[in-house]
Amino acid sequence: MLGTPQLDAFVSRSFTAIVTTVRKDGSPSSSMVSYARDGDRLYFSTTTARLKGRTLQRDPRLALCVINDQEPNGYVSVEGTVVIHRDNPQELHERMFQYWDAFGDQYPKSPLRMMGREAIAALLVKPGRAIFEVMPTRVSGVLL
Repeated sequence: MLGTPQLDAFVSRSFTAIVTTVRKDGSPSSSMVSYARDGDRLYFSTTTARLKGRTLQRDPRLALCVINDQEPNGYVSVEGTVVIHRDNPQELHERMFQYWDAFGDQYPKSPLRMMGREAIAALLVKPGRAIFEVMPTRVSGVLL
């Protein structure tokens, strides 16, 4: 479980987060990601050449601020480190698809509804792409 039962449930009914990493000079850098959950692990994909990919290769610490446009006054912050799957395993792609599939049509802005499975699958296999597995160490948040 991530945090309290209420925080855990919020993370499970969301798929969008702002990931904050630490730049070389110590300043923060934030960007949006779509994530997937499997148990107490969260996954997102990006290229190792993008800023978040480069900063996480150098310093694996991050904060993932989970947001939900259906519940705009709440958030959950997941702090921790990442394990980078540079081999970009198909098994993790499938975990991500299964998570996003579970939202069905109730969330028309989910990654699968917005882009389609084929388009996302094509992105996930491009050279330089990796899966980033978040290893949570602290979870907090506010739900109104």
